[in-house]
Amino acid sequence: MRLWVWLGIWWGCVLGAQAAPTLFTYRAAESPQDVRNQYDLALLRLALDKTREQYGDYRLQASPPMNTIRAEQELEKGSFPNFIIKQSYNPEYERRGMRRGQYEVDLGIVGYRVCYTRASLLPALAQHHSLADWQGYLYGQGSGWMDVPILQHNGFRVLAVAQYRNLFPMVAKGRFDLFCRGINEIRDEWPEASAQPGLVLEPGMMFYYDLPRFFYAHPRDAEGLARVDAGLQQAATDGSLMALWRHYYLPSIRFVKPQQRQLFRLDNPMVAGMVWAPDQLLFDPLREQFLLRQTGEAWPAEPEEEVTVPEGP
Repeated sequence: MRLWVWLGIWWGCVLGAQAAPTLFTYRAAESPQDVRNQYDLALLRLALDKTREQYGDYRLQASPPMNTIRAEQELEKGSFPNFIIKQSYNPEYERRGMRRGQYEVDLGIVGYRVCYTRASLLPALAQHHSLADWQGYLYGQGSGWMDVPILQHNGFRVLAVAQYRNLFPMVAKGRFDLFCRGINEIRDEWPEASAQPGLVLEPGMMFYYDLPRFFYAHPRDAEGLARVDAGLQQAATDGSLMALWRHYYLPSIRFVKPQQRQLFRLDNPMVAGMVWAPDQLLFDPLREQFLLRQTGEAWPAEPEEEVTVPEGP
């Protein structure tokens, strides 16, 4: 009888261990007003939901609030279990041993950049029609952002600022001239940005440089990252990734009216040797269409969910 009791206890422990959810950590926002990571968290949850049957249940916890540089440091130290963060591609991360997911999660859109500036500068900016004209200004960017070396490589002067929220009042007050953001990011930022006296969104220009973003993890958490990658592939195949992407990003893209802007293409030398996932998608905002990155072929159109389009600035 005692043997059966112990076997029952042992089997209960085994089942309990098997049923325990896997803990994943996501990067918390820098402040309550910072909504930049909403898509990242929703996408991480989607990928984990897609793989629940294969890998089991999961639980998400937030990291402490942190900027980009601290997030990189905590990732490298392995401070949190399955700490999965989205970062712009940087070959240095992999040289330091960090693991990179295979699927580019923003579908290329963040490389299209439009710029905040101060209203008093608009008349001068309206006269510019060449890249050389735009290279004469000082640009503000976040410390640790890959935009800094990319812009510098292309002949721009850049001031790196540690705190994201400080960039808005600094450009409004003329500490630098332009603060460029992905066209998928503007709409969520606009309520706070437009509250800065004299801050406006420059209406006529748009940069593009390849700025792929991937999920990264500590090498200890390679299995967790592989699970996320598998979920992203499933979500891309069944269309739920694109539906989520449209929900979070399409209103902002339409808000900035990319088809009405002069486009300047810049070079990002760091992505020259990168190998893309064979079914990697990207989004062309000028045609509002998903494309296969390697061939440029249009992805089969799907019925688009209702998206509320806000008025432009």
